[in-house]
Amino acid sequence: MTSDSDGTADPNAVVAAVLTATDVPRDALPTLLGLLDTGDRQVRLGAATALCAVADAHPDTVAYLVGRLLDRTNGDDGLAADLALDYLAARFPETVETELDALTGEGTARHRAEQSRPTGRRLEKRNVGRIRVAGTRFGDDPRQVYPDDPVEETGERNQLADGDEETNPEQSVAGSESTVADADEDEGGTDNEARSGRTIGRRPAATDAEWLSLVEYESRFDALSILAPREHRRYGVAYRTLGVADDEEHAVALRLLHTADTERAFETALASRLDDWAAVSKTDNVVTLYDWDEEPRHWLATEYTDLTLAERGRFTPTEAAWQAERLANAVTALHEHGVVHTGIDPTSISYYGNVLRDGDRQPPLLNDVGLVDVYRQYTDPAQFLDPRYAAPEYYERRFGRIDHATDIYQLGAVCYRLFTGRPPYTGSFDHVREQVLAPSPPAPSDVADVPAAVDDVVGKAMATRKLARYETAAHLTQELRALREPRGTDGR
Repeated sequence: MTSDSDGTADPNAVVAAVLTATDVPRDALPTLLGLLDTGDRQVRLGAATALCAVADAHPDTVAYLVGRLLDRTNGDDGLAADLALDYLAARFPETVETELDALTGEGTARHRAEQSRPTGRRLEKRNVGRIRVAGTRFGDDPRQVYPDDPVEETGERNQLADGDEETNPEQSVAGSESTVADADEDEGGTDNEARSGRTIGRRPAATDAEWLSLVEYESRFDALSILAPREHRRYGVAYRTLGVADDEEHAVALRLLHTADTERAFETALASRLDDWAAVSKTDNVVTLYDWDEEPRHWLATEYTDLTLAERGRFTPTEAAWQAERLANAVTALHEHGVVHTGIDPTSISYYGNVLRDGDRQPPLLNDVGLVDVYRQYTDPAQFLDPRYAAPEYYERRFGRIDHATDIYQLGAVCYRLFTGRPPYTGSFDHVREQVLAPSPPAPSDVADVPAAVDDVVGKAMATRKLARYETAAHLTQELRALREPRGTDGR
């Protein structure tokens, strides 16, 4: 542990020692509590995080901490103590409530409310090494993108935005014990209850300024600045953010994810999928995942994208083939790394949206890699995957497991959208389900003027039975390349 010139321990070193310790020391409590009274706000926030780590490792210290933290929650400097107390209230609700009742004569409404928010946040260290002192170097430089002008708040995103008719999914989809809800529900509300009785989606545990400070402290970025109001997106809320790392600026989407209440298995599965995404995020046409962590709640820092395919119109056949080939190449790379997306639809395909001239070509980017596979186990699948693009195995288990062949089907459905400007199916949920399970996939030429070969490619990718689909995404890529580079009329 390093020391300052006056012989006292360096506060940052104290915090780092606690956060990186294999056996979190109980005797660090007095020092950490003392750091809550320092004048450096960053040190106070770090000390609060370290105190939460001590409480996780030594639950018998929680009652003692409640009293010490409560004494420090008043005034302008009480933010760090208040955040730590909020965490303890969510992590150890009964102990905190008992102590608050004893100390104040009544439990505060705010901390009672904390019990209904997602719990299970932990400061446990994983191999990815996400928790660190701000400013320390983290890995290789990611791809750099440049921010354009801040945008106004866009509000909610319609999960069934593309096409003429919205689906009203009201029946169960295979692979989840819950029933699917209306995909147009407010994803950011506090009462977004899954009909299975499980809950996904709560407001952040602190105000924007409060959690941003904690995220900034734990992330690989030296500084984070929110540029625009939050946007409600599929897996939570996102903030357009300017991130600074090693003196370079990055356009960042800082995202707070909805999570399942008290579901440790959910957190474990989500951590595994985020590790998978991080492993392939430097792949061409995949949204870069710069950083992520579980504290103060699950958050991601990704490349900022401004548009999705669901918000774009029809492409020319040449452009559609180019877009489809790029996406198929990305899926091929994912599969080669053992990663399956499982949720490819127009809302999961993003674009930067910062072109200089109308008509400039924008590459498509696969977003939210692997997340559907986790969320569908705990809540309504239709909140995270448009039913019109879901493979048959999402509807009935007799079609097999959800795997790489599922990605090929859904990529084929997206190709239908690229070439026609329309979803492959429309109508009510029951009608969509009936069409998806029908033996003959839809033909793009029935609704749009497209080359005849498009019908063959889309039909094979969207085959109801897995064995009739392309064996690999690489095979589909080759067929799409042939669409973009057609042979001569003599067949050569």
